[in-house]
Amino acid sequence: MPSRRSHSKSHHGCTQCKQRQIKCDEARPICGSCSRKQLPCEFQSFAPQTSPHQSIADISLERPGSSVLPLLDLELLHHWHTATATSLADAKPLQEVIRTAMPQEGLANPFLMHSVLAVSALHRALSHGQMYAEAAMTHHSRSLALCTPLLNNITRQNCHALFASSCLVPIFVFASRSPGKTPRVQSLIQVVEAFRLIRGAASVVNQARSWIEGGPLHPLLRVGQFQKPIELAAQRYALALYTRLQSLDLNLPQAGPDTNSVPFTPTQNGSMKNLLDLLQLYLRSGDSRAIMAWPVVVDPSYFDCLLRKERIALLALAFYGSSLKILSGHWWLEGWGEFLLKLAGDYLPGADKELLNMITIAT
Repeated sequence: MPSRRSHSKSHHGCTQCKQRQIKCDEARPICGSCSRKQLPCEFQSFAPQTSPHQSIADISLERPGSSVLPLLDLELLHHWHTATATSLADAKPLQEVIRTAMPQEGLANPFLMHSVLAVSALHRALSHGQMYAEAAMTHHSRSLALCTPLLNNITRQNCHALFASSCLVPIFVFASRSPGKTPRVQSLIQVVEAFRLIRGAASVVNQARSWIEGGPLHPLLRVGQFQKPIELAAQRYALALYTRLQSLDLNLPQAGPDTNSVPFTPTQNGSMKNLLDLLQLYLRSGDSRAIMAWPVVVDPSYFDCLLRKERIALLALAFYGSSLKILSGHWWLEGWGEFLLKLAGDYLPGADKELLNMITIAT
């Protein structure tokens, strides 16, 4: 009697396939089944390491004499130096810090080198396809596995690399969950998850600011310090948005958090004030990081208000989406502004159509 054919059980399938009890092909970031059915695809485990070749991030310290040459990673590192780094900041001094100091720190901290290669791979994937997107997810998973245990033990030695990695997390989160290219971001829950990831990474600064100030990456701490002229169209758009947001902020009691005009909480009012301050900083400096910082500076309880679909929280989200449209030239933010504006509008009552029209400004 012929022996029964063995079957290797997958332990790395996506959550959706496991729930439906079907075999998952484990393709990342979206498996084949979820892609065909246009379902959100989430993995709860890291991708298995099946490649016989180590990453440049792994061999930089562990096997300096290795004869294995990780050509893909070398390509990604070259792409970082020649293209990606300059796309991540507006001011040349910041571009130089990102281009040279980050990889230099990564040589001694493999989790940071994996973060660098992950962002470079996402940037490369824009024009060269799926292979680079898969490489990005692999490097990101490796970075998380190495970095997460260190967040409970931030020291003078590792704080610079952890800070650099925290600067790259928003880029990766926005780019890997681009609304126009993946069904992963479809709901308020998933948007809040993305914002909380960004906020969590930024907590490194709160714990180690004095050490970071004395290190090679300290220019990245100073949002708004490096002046950059704003293009006239972007300046007009930002000024119009600031004026309309200021008008709404002054009339919040009349606007009401819902159609029953329940009084606002300080948290809800604060989310608007935070965005006003950041838009003002952008208009003074031209530093796009000011606008991106909103999920980091809002009160954490704002996200709970958003999940409850409270009216003012949705309006704040709509204004943030409209603010992100100022940065539409940044590759990792593609589609996010329009998506957040539409998502907030889907949950707001019909009486707020006039408010949404006020938020929507022609670019």
